[in-house]
Amino acid sequence: MKIDYDYFKGTDLTEKLEHNASCQCGTASYRLTGAPLTCYTCHCTHCQSESGGPCTISMIVNSDSVEVTGGEVAVNRYSHKGADMSRHHCSACGSALWFSADAMPEYLALKAGAFDDQSWFQPVAHIWLRSAQPWLALKGDAAQFQQQPEMNELFGLWAEKYC
Repeated sequence: MKIDYDYFKGTDLTEKLEHNASCQCGTASYRLTGAPLTCYTCHCTHCQSESGGPCTISMIVNSDSVEVTGGEVAVNRYSHKGADMSRHHCSACGSALWFSADAMPEYLALKAGAFDDQSWFQPVAHIWLRSAQPWLALKGDAAQFQQQPEMNELFGLWAEKYC
């Protein structure tokens, strides 16, 4: 399911089509040039260990809507539950910028905390809550899933909120 920004025409997301992001040290940067497909907070143990925190915020986008604008983006390959994955990160400071999966090359999972301005989006779901830290209190109206929902369901939640 490939969606381009025309899918979201007339929504707040198309008022500004370009969003800039960078790593912690500012060396590696990229620009998102198309509308996101969904955004969610993941509480799985993999994301906890990768981030060093209780969760991560992932934004799924079409892979052709990301343009590297500065620095060098390094890649580490690994396997996660049988899926061949790539972690794209700043070669200088190691900050994660996005992840990709060989099985779904048309998508990237951006680490949404890297955006220079994070006020233009809000996650539509919390996933893998069965692994969430017990002291973390969730607020807001985002959908809640104990495990991994189907990606089309997350796409639908995003479309309901922003279309």
